[in-house]
Amino acid sequence: MKSVPDYADRILEIHGPNMFNMFHVDRAIKFAEAHGLNGLIFHCNDLLDRLILPSKYFTKQVCLENWPVREATLMNNQYYMHGVLKKCKDAGLNFFAEVKEIYYPQDILELYPNLRKENGAICATDPFWWEFIEEKVSEFTRRFPTAAGIVVSPGTRESMVSFAANRCTCERCKNYNVDDWYKNLIAAMYRPLAKAGMRLVVRDFSYTADHQFAMVEAARSVSKDITMALKKAPHDYYPTFPDNPAIGCCGSDMRQWVEFDTWGQYFGLGVFPCSVVEDMQGRLQRYLDKGVSGVMLRTDWEIISQGSVFNSFNILNLIAGAELSNNVNANLDMIYDRWVSEGLYSPLIHDSFAQIPCVPTAPNAKIVFKKLMKRSWQIIEKIDYIRGHVFQENVQIFDRYFMAYDMMIHFHSRDDWDPGASARVEPTDENLPVIFKEKDEGVALAESLRELVKPDELGLTEEIKKYLNFMLDMYILYAKIMRHQAHTVCLTRRAEQTKKREDIEAAIATLEGYDEEAAILKEYVEDKAYSNEIEWCLDGNRVLHFKDDVASVLNAI
Repeated sequence: MKSVPDYADRILEIHGPNMFNMFHVDRAIKFAEAHGLNGLIFHCNDLLDRLILPSKYFTKQVCLENWPVREATLMNNQYYMHGVLKKCKDAGLNFFAEVKEIYYPQDILELYPNLRKENGAICATDPFWWEFIEEKVSEFTRRFPTAAGIVVSPGTRESMVSFAANRCTCERCKNYNVDDWYKNLIAAMYRPLAKAGMRLVVRDFSYTADHQFAMVEAARSVSKDITMALKKAPHDYYPTFPDNPAIGCCGSDMRQWVEFDTWGQYFGLGVFPCSVVEDMQGRLQRYLDKGVSGVMLRTDWEIISQGSVFNSFNILNLIAGAELSNNVNANLDMIYDRWVSEGLYSPLIHDSFAQIPCVPTAPNAKIVFKKLMKRSWQIIEKIDYIRGHVFQENVQIFDRYFMAYDMMIHFHSRDDWDPGASARVEPTDENLPVIFKEKDEGVALAESLRELVKPDELGLTEEIKKYLNFMLDMYILYAKIMRHQAHTVCLTRRAEQTKKREDIEAAIATLEGYDEEAAILKEYVEDKAYSNEIEWCLDGNRVLHFKDDVASVLNAI
């Protein structure tokens, strides 16, 4: 019998505005206690700056004279955070603040205008930043001494100042070494945390392989006591991508965590139920062999304000993450059964509303819902991806033509980790039949769900039946629209490349039918007061904008 979990650190992550509502925090803590998790993360890009104004720069007098309300806002946030930390301590959970640095309050530019250069860009290599970050982290450790540490993403383009997206053209920036930049930032955070007995966790989140490995090496050079947090796949949470190659390459003497999204930023966003349980188990088994000792389980996404894994069928993935981090060989059928037994939640209802979980009463319900979740992944893989490439905007239908290929081969490119992968999505005579067949298969699978799931026969509440009927109708339409857009995108790109009249006409022909599809979406979604992720995924106006955008592109050829 197992006496020790497979993963020592098992952490639930609240990623969005939900962290500032104690209802959500209490719910997350209760889940963690019930499922054997031992940590909680608040992930907010500028979390430290919502809690801290370093007194070295922002004295009380300076704040009163210039920004009197800001200090009061910070004070309120600090009181709230004290309450969160007390709840975590009582529940035996380690608390980590997760940020993306460099972040700063805009007021700092009034105090130090030299940070902005002639081209308007903020200089990413000014030595001031290392001093500022160290002061900010030091003050955090003094104000919140029971926190376990800080998680930081220094390689993202999402921070206010980033070397990966640096637009400053000063001579120092032109000649600055990327390795030195990461070392300076990481060291500035590590020193005060180590002094306070707290942990620094550095995330490898980046858009290119060179920056990813630069961060790993920088962290190693600063201290072997730093933990590396590595997404399950390179760059982001794509279930179709290969294993993150940085996993297992941080050195045997350095602690590693691996990150999973459970809600579905790239697989249904809870609107469409989707199991990634099998993928999760396989990766966790492999990563354990590579020396990974911690698991982070993200429950929501900062962009969406009223949705999370807790108001969707995808809470299955969170349950699985908790169970598998305790035992990577856990029986998956038992995990599916536990999910259904704990109850189902509707994403039509805003996440701020407490739902009474629906436990189906039909004898075959567990089998049906397990099949639904597994088949749904097969659908998502074929309609929201093209040959493993991301073909979506965070599950959204495309509203502009150029975004489709930009998502696939630039923004979410596989090429750094799968050389030459982009060639598989170019509109060649060889590729097009494969791409279109994949989409046809996705639509067929979506249509098959109606035969599998019969809401009136499963012993469900009216709310869950309402959601299932909505989802079953919308899944088919969504799959058809994504298939439709794949045809339009591929044939339009071909027309742009060849400029042949027959290719242009073939692309123009695909514009038929979008008006009808948009009208059905609007009928189902608009003015229904559903949770906002519903319209996020199923916005008919985006369909119309896409059609008009493609038409303008084709007319310009």
